Amino acid sequence: MANELDELEPDYINLLVCKQCKTIKEVPYWKGGKKLEAPGRYDQTDNPWLEGAIGSCGPQGHFGVLTDCLTVAWMGNKELKEQILSQIKEQILGGGSKGLDIFGTGFYNLHSTFTEDAGKCYNIHMRPQGQCADYKSDKKILRPDTAKERLDAGLGATKTKTYLCDFCPVKMYNQKRAYTERGLYD
Repeated sequence: MANELDELEPDYINLLVCKQCKTIKEVPYWKGGKKLEAPGRYDQTDNPWLEGAIGSCGPQGHFGVLTDCLTVAWMGNKELKEQILSQIKEQILGGGSKGLDIFGTGFYNLHSTFTEDAGKCYNIHMRPQGQCADYKSDKKILRPDTAKERLDAGLGATKTKTYLCDFCPVKMYNQKRAYTERGLYD
């Protein structure tokens, strides 16, 4: 008879995603490995079904990622399975993660805009070789337009201060000066 605790643990299935042949193989999840912190999770390093699954793609076997998901999500719900497949295709087979722009916020475009604006400011101030008169002054604070959303969420005003100067070459001068004062360049 099965252990009652095993019946309460979530049931997983392994997915072997091959980057070479662009396939996804279902591999049984093995509960014989070392128990991990997450409920129902076990180390799959010694999974006895992996060896048979790996050996069928080229001379070196499959090259890719072994991931897992809930069996009920993979086999029990067509829409969830499509979402999982879409995520695998995008993140594993499609060239990797989007980095800091995973939510489509345009982070990298924003950073580029700030860098361009800081460069314009740097030129207006005659490309100072040392300290800039406006360095981190109040008029250089970048304020997000999120006051209404923060109020709706019951949050106060943001205390984070980001300056246009954080994207300017003058910041390197200030960092070097601060590190020298701390003795980090000696």
